[in-house]
Amino acid sequence: MKKGMLLILLLVSGLCLYGQDHDSIPQTGFSFTIGTKVTIQLIPVDSVNFDYRILKFEPYHETIDLDDDKKLLSDKIDNDKIEFVFTYGKYGKNKKGKNNDLRIVLVLKSGLNAVIDYKADIQVPNKEFKPTSVVELLPNVKTREFWPYQIDVIALHNFQKRKLNTYHKNE
Repeated sequence: MKKGMLLILLLVSGLCLYGQDHDSIPQTGFSFTIGTKVTIQLIPVDSVNFDYRILKFEPYHETIDLDDDKKLLSDKIDNDKIEFVFTYGKYGKNKKGKNNDLRIVLVLKSGLNAVIDYKADIQVPNKEFKPTSVVELLPNVKTREFWPYQIDVIALHNFQKRKLNTYHKNE
């Protein structure tokens, strides 16, 4: 029940945001509709967990050519920010010269000097939100998530610094 209420809150928060620049109230998460480009600022809650606020939110209705997306996100991202685009993407043309099938894609890049874990829930047409797997965000490395089916909304939440396992080499 709590998860359902959180997802409804995230959906309403995400749908209420539309425009150019924002300075939203920090929250655990927000939801975003397909066709958006966003910059968020992570706000530390403690030494591991983050809330975040939305700094920039704009429509993005282009199909990404994933073979040539170097200019999609900023080269250098501030230390406390993450940029991402949630839209349609494809990899160039296949061997027969036809466009490859479109996929739903989430492309992210973190400026933090730490590995970041987060959670994502997706909503497919006419269904409830459900969790989906995502990979961690590495510092200043573009990360891509793909889905082979239509997704209308994604909720991103529970951003955390990765607790690194330390080890010592045998000396």
